[in-house]
Amino acid sequence: MNITDPEQAPPLVLIVDDEKFTRLQLRLAMEQVGYQVVETSNGEEALAAYTQVQPDIVLLDALMPAMDGFTCSRVLQTLPGGDRTPILMITALEDQESVDRAFAAGATDYITKPIHWAVLRQRVYRLLQVSRATEKLRQQTERARVSEERLRLALDAAHMGTWDWDLLNNKISYSATAATNMGVAEAAVDTYESFLESVHPEDRQVLEQIINTAIAQQTDYNVEFRVVWADGSIHWIAARGQVYYDETDTAIRMTGINMDITDRKHAEAELQRQTLRSQLFADITLKIRRSLHIEEILQTTVTEVQRLLQCDRVVLFQLSSDGSGKVVKEEVVPGCTAIIGRNLHDPCFEKQYLDKYIHGHISCVADIYNSEVQQCYIDFLQQFQVVANLVVPIFIKEKLWGLLIAHQCDHPRQWSSFEVELLRQLSDQIGIALAQAQLLADETRQRQELTRANAELQQFASVASHDLQEPLRKIQAFGNRLKTMYGDLLNDQGRDYLDRMQNAAQRMQALIDDLLTLSRIATRAQPFVPVNLTQIAQEVLSDLEILIQQTNGRVMLCELPTIDADALQMRQLLQNLIGNALKFHQPEQPPIVKIYSQALADWQSTEGEESLDAKCEIIIEDNGIGFDEKYLDRIFNVFQRLHSRSEYEGTGMGLAICRKIAERHGGSITAMSKPMQGAKFIVTLPIKHNRGD
Repeated sequence: MNITDPEQAPPLVLIVDDEKFTRLQLRLAMEQVGYQVVETSNGEEALAAYTQVQPDIVLLDALMPAMDGFTCSRVLQTLPGGDRTPILMITALEDQESVDRAFAAGATDYITKPIHWAVLRQRVYRLLQVSRATEKLRQQTERARVSEERLRLALDAAHMGTWDWDLLNNKISYSATAATNMGVAEAAVDTYESFLESVHPEDRQVLEQIINTAIAQQTDYNVEFRVVWADGSIHWIAARGQVYYDETDTAIRMTGINMDITDRKHAEAELQRQTLRSQLFADITLKIRRSLHIEEILQTTVTEVQRLLQCDRVVLFQLSSDGSGKVVKEEVVPGCTAIIGRNLHDPCFEKQYLDKYIHGHISCVADIYNSEVQQCYIDFLQQFQVVANLVVPIFIKEKLWGLLIAHQCDHPRQWSSFEVELLRQLSDQIGIALAQAQLLADETRQRQELTRANAELQQFASVASHDLQEPLRKIQAFGNRLKTMYGDLLNDQGRDYLDRMQNAAQRMQALIDDLLTLSRIATRAQPFVPVNLTQIAQEVLSDLEILIQQTNGRVMLCELPTIDADALQMRQLLQNLIGNALKFHQPEQPPIVKIYSQALADWQSTEGEESLDAKCEIIIEDNGIGFDEKYLDRIFNVFQRLHSRSEYEGTGMGLAICRKIAERHGGSITAMSKPMQGAKFIVTLPIKHNRGD
């Protein structure tokens, strides 16, 4: 979906993030919607790039080495045009102090990690819209100011747009331009009283005071006021004048110029409204985002919107698929009917109209009794004393969640474009906040389920280590006694039964031990510390010395890296993989095992130091019996065997334990093999971890 304006040049986005993968994701997200992208990896590069390319928006990571995003944002504000360039702060921090710090540093908005890419693209699009609109208004205001100054100079030089007030005879004469500005006939002669009648009633008293002060105190007359023309239209006038006195200091004449500054005033008012809207929007958005709890978000929304619009009622209506729904939150003034918690069904709310909201339709009705509203809808709204309403849809991840509705109950109301646009933008923010709250709720539920699963796993481990092993030890002990004391009394079949019983008990013991090992990978894990894998591998080979001699095997160990890991689990991982390589050898062929490592392409950062996302591969390669790769997914599952116990002993859990260990370290394990052509097991592990993981 391309959301750029085809009539304008594609916006230029400056991405600032020290993580290469994150920068790549951000670039793809921006280029998919037609934006141009410039990347930098730290704050210093960002400042240099900003000066050179003058981007339209900056996507700024909050936490970076050297110069963090907060510092970079503050410095950006001091660069030419930096205070007008929107900055979207990207951060994993959600505490109030970090949010306040981001806005204090000059950030226009912020988004938290993990990033929801559809949300990011919409956020960037809205910020660019507001930035361009504000810049356009600023340019218009500047052009109006320059034009006005030129006009002032022209009027001063040519005495155009002049007026002359004869104080003794109370007559005011205007030049053609001055008369046009005042809305009177060209070259008209007026009186002071009729002049005051043309002034807007709200400005009349103040204007009289200024005029009287200028005459009494012999000061210059410089004022801006409104006049009402004969057609009822209102215009702004800027007037400057000077009072003349006779030899007795009696005021006899006042002359000056006037000009129509209506366009400038309208531009200033629009810019002020835009600034106010941006400020109010930021304030409400901040209040909404201070909480990720859905109930608090919704209540804050209706409270703030009602306070801002000064309307009679604001409700959040959560929709069902059939068009019915429930008022989940409400803010209503005294005297109006409260409808909180009511399940409502509008008989006129047909599927066709519901589809309009699904496609983003906004309903704006100034007076339900003087509009093209159906009678059944009027009857429905009359239950709640509604005379005028403004309805804006709310979406969560492009799915219609409900409606944000403002009601005026005591009289008709003409909703301004400012109010409509403000509610539309707020509905976007509500949808984003609801999506984030939903993600938090899902994450909390998953975390609780994981905690419960770990508790059950720990309980199983406790049962396995005590209740299951105790009867097993008795079977083994009494089996040994039977064999020692009565073995000679048994016939061949009896001794065979006894041997089978003891072998089954041994297999059960090995199975329980492996299950305990698997369960304790997470529940009894040790903190990550630097682990020399070469040393660990040498110790494992020492433990496997007898097996190596029995199979006439040969193991070649190359230098392995030092990584942040759990040393005990690394020993278990290597012991399982090397032991399998020795065990599954071809008949009459001694096993040959190679153990080596290789760095991935991005093992080192550009400065030559290992980065947090650097990884390595540990490879165990053998010349054994191998396997068909169609069983690749199967061999890493619990209790999975490709051969019978009579061929190769084991519980079928060794590779499952290896996978569990690799995943706990943020890595993975896979294999490459062909039948009777050996196997190559590849374990991918991060080099660095945050200590204590």
